Amino acid sequence: MIRPITTASPEWLARHRANHARHPEFGTHRHPYLLDIVRDLAAQAGGADKPSLLDYGCGKGSFLHAMNRTGWFRFARGFDPAVDAFRARPAQRYDIVLCLDVLDQTEDAFVAPLIADVAQFTVRFALFDVITVQVPALAHLDPRSAAEWQDIIGRHMRIVRAIVRPATAEELRDGACPERAIIIAAPVAEGV
Repeated sequence: MIRPITTASPEWLARHRANHARHPEFGTHRHPYLLDIVRDLAAQAGGADKPSLLDYGCGKGSFLHAMNRTGWFRFARGFDPAVDAFRARPAQRYDIVLCLDVLDQTEDAFVAPLIADVAQFTVRFALFDVITVQVPALAHLDPRSAAEWQDIIGRHMRIVRAIVRPATAEELRDGACPERAIIIAAPVAEGV
């Protein structure tokens, strides 16, 4: 059963709704470096049917729309409480859940509840993408080291794989964070 979990304060939610309304580019990152990883996860999670996908914290849905066009998924849905088009909370579980650029924007008190929320939606794999290094242009974010992110996520899910990915020179020129952690996790088996 999917139970409601509070994953943000009303103030945080209001601030993110305002950011989405004021800044057309906010919540539109395309994550091209994740395409091979997501394709491989879809192949692993699929059986006779293609897997289902939830983009948790999908922003304006840019990556979600890209995933819908790939043909890798039976269906793909988005959820983001700060965006009207994606505000409806899912009522089911998904084979793969993406949580991209969400945890590093989440208030400290809500990081663990948010991971627990992602875990309850996940049947096979969750993919987290978070920044690990602070830069002035991203001062609104709350990075932690890759090891810290693994530890925090590992309290709620089983870590399958962790990748530390440095930004390319082109990404750095475009203002990207110098380093990210890409963490693939799986639900903890019941009774373990």
